[in-house]
Amino acid sequence: MKLLDTNIVIRFLLEDSPKQFLLAKKLLNNNNEYLVLTDVTFAEIIWLLTSFYHLSKERVVEKLFGILNLRSIKSNRNVLIRALYFYRNFNIDYIDAYHAAYSEEENLEGVYSFDEDLDKIKSIKRFKL
Repeated sequence: MKLLDTNIVIRFLLEDSPKQFLLAKKLLNNNNEYLVLTDVTFAEIIWLLTSFYHLSKERVVEKLFGILNLRSIKSNRNVLIRALYFYRNFNIDYIDAYHAAYSEEENLEGVYSFDEDLDKIKSIKRFKL
């Protein structure tokens, strides 16, 4: 297994550099090569696509579901899929969505946060100071 960097996924998703897109596509579609997509890389991809490339949240979620479904990708899949669900359906920041998904996946008691957006997710308890 090898670690997958953000720029490979970005080139694949945006197809904005034909040569790099083809190389990334070949790598990502190679079922004999396993690629580790870390949670940090996933968050960076979301940040780049929404902030720098100005893609809509819906488009980003659609593209990233596709990445997580590639056979070559090894990731914290359950948490990332749940985080995408919270991100899309509760109109919250991705990192808040990730914290909610992680808390749920690990059966934690909840999340300490000043961010009231977490209250939108009824399955997660937000602890206030």
